[in-house]
Amino acid sequence: MKISSNEICSLVEKGIAHMTSPPKNIPTQLVVDAPILGNGDLGAAVGGDGAKQVFYLGKNDFWTQAHLGETAAQHQDRLLNKEGRRTGSRIVAAGWLEVTIPQLEGAPYKVDQDPYLAEVRGDFKQGKAHARFTSFICAVQNTLVVEVENSGQEPLNIQFKTMPGTYHAGNEVYGYEDGIREDTVRWEYPAEPYGGLPGRRWVYAGVTSDAETIYTPEVMARKGGSFTLAPGADARIMLTMLSNLDAPNALEETHRLCVASRTGWQQLKAAHRKWWQDYWARSIVKTGSDILDGYYYSSLYIIASAVRAGKVPPGLFGPWITVDDPKWTGSYTLNYNYESPFYCLYTCNRQHLAESYIEPLLDIIPVGQMYAKEKFGRPGIALPVEIGPWGMVCSALFHNQKTNAAYCCTNIFMHYFSTRDEDWGRRAYPFVREVADFWEADLVWEKERSRYSVVKDSAHEEYSRKDGEKNNTHALGLIQMVFRDILKMSEELGLDANRREKWAHIRDNLAQFPTFERNGKTVFRYNEEDYAWRDVNGTPVKFIYPCGCVGFESDPEILQIARDTLEQKENLFDNGNAFCEYTVMCARVGREPKLLYDKLIWACQKRGMQNKYIFHGGGGIEDCSGVTSGINEMMMQSHEDIIRIFPVWDRATDAAFTNLRAYGAFTVSSSITGGQVDFVQIESEKGRQLTIDIPWSTANLTVNGQNTRVINDKRATIDTNPGDVLYLVKGI
Repeated sequence: MKISSNEICSLVEKGIAHMTSPPKNIPTQLVVDAPILGNGDLGAAVGGDGAKQVFYLGKNDFWTQAHLGETAAQHQDRLLNKEGRRTGSRIVAAGWLEVTIPQLEGAPYKVDQDPYLAEVRGDFKQGKAHARFTSFICAVQNTLVVEVENSGQEPLNIQFKTMPGTYHAGNEVYGYEDGIREDTVRWEYPAEPYGGLPGRRWVYAGVTSDAETIYTPEVMARKGGSFTLAPGADARIMLTMLSNLDAPNALEETHRLCVASRTGWQQLKAAHRKWWQDYWARSIVKTGSDILDGYYYSSLYIIASAVRAGKVPPGLFGPWITVDDPKWTGSYTLNYNYESPFYCLYTCNRQHLAESYIEPLLDIIPVGQMYAKEKFGRPGIALPVEIGPWGMVCSALFHNQKTNAAYCCTNIFMHYFSTRDEDWGRRAYPFVREVADFWEADLVWEKERSRYSVVKDSAHEEYSRKDGEKNNTHALGLIQMVFRDILKMSEELGLDANRREKWAHIRDNLAQFPTFERNGKTVFRYNEEDYAWRDVNGTPVKFIYPCGCVGFESDPEILQIARDTLEQKENLFDNGNAFCEYTVMCARVGREPKLLYDKLIWACQKRGMQNKYIFHGGGGIEDCSGVTSGINEMMMQSHEDIIRIFPVWDRATDAAFTNLRAYGAFTVSSSITGGQVDFVQIESEKGRQLTIDIPWSTANLTVNGQNTRVINDKRATIDTNPGDVLYLVKGI
């Protein structure tokens, strides 16, 4: 369903972050509170003030790699026998650009982060000096453009400097080279500064300006240039950065693009805006709350600035890396952090950005096979909590969790079942099969109880527990999901027919989720034999979401136990590890719509930073899925292959959504006014059979504008063809 560009703009601009004080959390090991820019590969966090703006530069593929130079035997020995908390592999800062206008010292801070145009605008005035900045990282090329307009009454003296590494390191950066070439400042920098190890990651940067610039090649470090900008004039500073993954000769390609940007910046800006315009047109929601709308679109801005198909996926903090020792190595933390930022992309119809999610998982399969064999004596794969790209392990610790690889499958299933992209599914399937191989061997068949049990696995990150737990709900949910959904994938893709009987037997005979009595109600307990409850974490309810083991089609008794459990876990609305998933959990079991709506607003107000980045402290970009996925599932659900329209929505609040994505490769649009659903439009991409709960007692259906059909059933099943457009309204 098409949406007007004016309507899109007015909605997305609710996500503009108006900042009136310089950022404080920069540099940081965690999440910056600064204005941010990014194109899913290169990122910039803008620190400082009007007199000195610092663009802290990070790149998703700029990682140290501890295994470089090791033989296969040395690598295996280190990962199995010599590793503790950290391996040394981590993402590190790439470099920085400093832009200084001394006349603006003390100017009031006034900066807007605009998600619609994906740019940061600053307006600084001090006496007769007045500068307006507009900065963006081109969506289709790794070029940062900093535009400066002199809106004052006196010339502005503008200086810029650049260096690799961390800004606070000063000149103490090792292993880099720099220089001046054809009116550009250039530098190159390795992630591992010592030795000539093959495979180490390099970044190359070039900085130039379209003003008449005096460059300073004679300085030892922090090379740059300066120019004077007359009143009414404008000029640009451009920085291009590539890695040795981006081009065969990244050094020369960086220089070529940098030089071309002097005259081609307008084309870059046009291409940038076109990309973001198309991105915003993918889907739209109206929540009825300016606060929720604002954080919904700012969250989508942040995630789109952090991830891109064909690029290395982001770690915990996206490309906004401002130090060389980010918390938790900035890694792919597999026990929820790596998976959860992508959740919102599937329901928001932006799944194309997440296509590279599987690449680190495919790369890590040999390491996972080694761990499964040597650590557990099993086939298949087992993975520690923290990994990186290209088969890296950032921490060899498992924390007594055998389920990390299974958790990775949540996104594979969401992506596949919402797109039915068979080519992508075939690429991802080998990882899922390796997970199934491990658990098929590791589960314990208890003949006397005719069930499969999980033994020696912990729901939490346990450091002292040796034997783990039996049948913790987290593991049971993940394993149920794996065998339920690999069966569907294998059937649809025509793979592993000989395995399905055993997989179905596991799916149908897995131990039940354990329960106990708490506060007068039956609730799910953490595990079968050990501790029953903890208030601090959302792990024992993740079988509801993202595992999808409970929903409106579940047995009513199970559904009630799930509701009662979540009622006693309401601290998770403000939990450092659960915010990104908890609202969807509640929506999946039909908790009070007004409660969820109000709690999301409360979370935005309590945890939103000045750049409209929601941060609870448990990780980083995963909180982009808190408001977005929560709102989407309150408005439309499909995970049980049944489309439900506004299933958990306060009827007193008018709302609308356009082109949310449903399982089965459908996009769905609807609105609700005065407590009544106005219409439902569904577009079928793959021509699959559609099942929908009709939101009225009688509905009129048209397909492609023809052949009106009356539906009197509460639930309808409709055959579709690729490209069909179904339109339903209330019948008379």
